[in-house]
Amino acid sequence: MPEARWPAGLTEAAFLAEYEGSVLRKPQVAADMALRALAFCPPRERPALVALLAEQLVEAALRLAAVVGALDDRRLPVAERLRGPLPGADGWIALAQLAATAEPEGLLRRLALDESALESAVLLRGLPAPEWLPDLIAARAAPDALILPVSGDAVVATGANAAGERVSVRLAAGENATVAIADLIADLCSVARGFLAAYLRARRPPEPPA
Repeated sequence: MPEARWPAGLTEAAFLAEYEGSVLRKPQVAADMALRALAFCPPRERPALVALLAEQLVEAALRLAAVVGALDDRRLPVAERLRGPLPGADGWIALAQLAATAEPEGLLRRLALDESALESAVLLRGLPAPEWLPDLIAARAAPDALILPVSGDAVVATGANAAGERVSVRLAAGENATVAIADLIADLCSVARGFLAAYLRARRPPEPPA
């Protein structure tokens, strides 16, 4: 595969390493920064920071769906699939159903990953993914997506889904709710990185004997 196909002049291996170490880490880093800012910001800035958290939650969920999808269907190289567009709400729903029905060991066999990814598979099985996450993904993908404050300590994410129907998701903006969102983002990023790191380890050539 020509090296020019990979962004920024990277080789395929370097692209995958940067995807694992930087792209998949980004939602967690941004969420941690937003959470720290929320602790000290004036009330008028809270909706913007909660909106930032919502955006990172959507990206973390879809990055994980992309990684699992790339590992599950290898008719194209994993790197080639990961440099393409992210899945939508349907991709997340498919992943959530898979996580709820597949035992961790069975998921590793399906994804052709070794036991080093078992902790990530166990974490995925136990993730407290909220029921409203598919609607949030659909709302954030809409051209008319908005997150606006509403009465009380909450914001509402709105947008039109692929069918043109209005989608609305209410997000609590209090301390406990925002910490829970940030924790979920961290777990989604951890699972995605764990799976891709296991794949990368398996690709490395064995070290020559000493």
